[in-house]
Amino acid sequence: MTQPVVTLVTPAHNQGAYLRETMLSVLAQDYPALEYIVIDDGSTDETWAVAQAVAAEHAGRVQVVTQVNAGQSATLNRGWGMARGAMLGYLSSDDRLEPDAVSGLVAALQATPACAVAYGDFRIVDAQGRFIRLAQAPAFDRRALLEDLVCAPGVGALFRREVFERTGGWDVQRRQVPDFEFWLRASEVGDFVHHPACVGDYRIHEGSASFKVMPPERADEILRVVQQHWAQRPAAPAARVRKSTARALTLSGKNHAQSGRTGQALRRYAAALRLRPGLLLEPALWRQIVVGFARRWHFNRQMAKESSS
Repeated sequence: MTQPVVTLVTPAHNQGAYLRETMLSVLAQDYPALEYIVIDDGSTDETWAVAQAVAAEHAGRVQVVTQVNAGQSATLNRGWGMARGAMLGYLSSDDRLEPDAVSGLVAALQATPACAVAYGDFRIVDAQGRFIRLAQAPAFDRRALLEDLVCAPGVGALFRREVFERTGGWDVQRRQVPDFEFWLRASEVGDFVHHPACVGDYRIHEGSASFKVMPPERADEILRVVQQHWAQRPAAPAARVRKSTARALTLSGKNHAQSGRTGQALRRYAAALRLRPGLLLEPALWRQIVVGFARRWHFNRQMAKESSS
């Protein structure tokens, strides 16, 4: 079977500390028909110098581009617009891939022609790359994506070019959950297939998007995405809409909690319970509450350490 060209894009903004590892993990892939594009999105650190250095060491194997800061969504869309691949994907500039990640995901897509997206499991590692835990992705369930907001694709996921052409890529208006919103639209192009293997590392550190203190509008972005989705589908069952919206409210509550806005967090949780009182009995709600306030505690502790040093 002819190997399709795969294009991976790495958007990089002020990730000079991690970018070399990321790029080398892509260049170490055992899949020969691989195109790699790295776009420096207006960095003010050594990111662009790192990208150029790795490209020089691996001449002809990676295309590096720099631009005025445009944001992750616009940068990814630019990269995919430049791509030659029949299958596309991205790798964040602080993550890493296993050497057989692309070949395994391509095989999964080729074995399931009706599927539009392939994704695998991944490790969660700390800033130094030390193992924390294995994230085993669930089998794809569109109901879970729509109602429970369970976003299965993670590090290294690949999708057919048709997905990009039909969706237009990431929504540049989204700053907090552009990936989830994209996968939501991608699920209307075709099903997803789970490749049961660890394909890479997701790095968490103080600069990770999921750990940053976020402004109120970003904290509520997941809620706006869900509300917009259902507003475009007025015939959707009311119970499905309530369940999905309540889940989005709990996620917004977690975001406000970790950002120190206790009142707004509690209001989001209360609104979720009004929609679905049964949430009180679901462990997921309590996990969101604990995670949100625990992250705020962690930030406060770090700030106290820095101010006393």
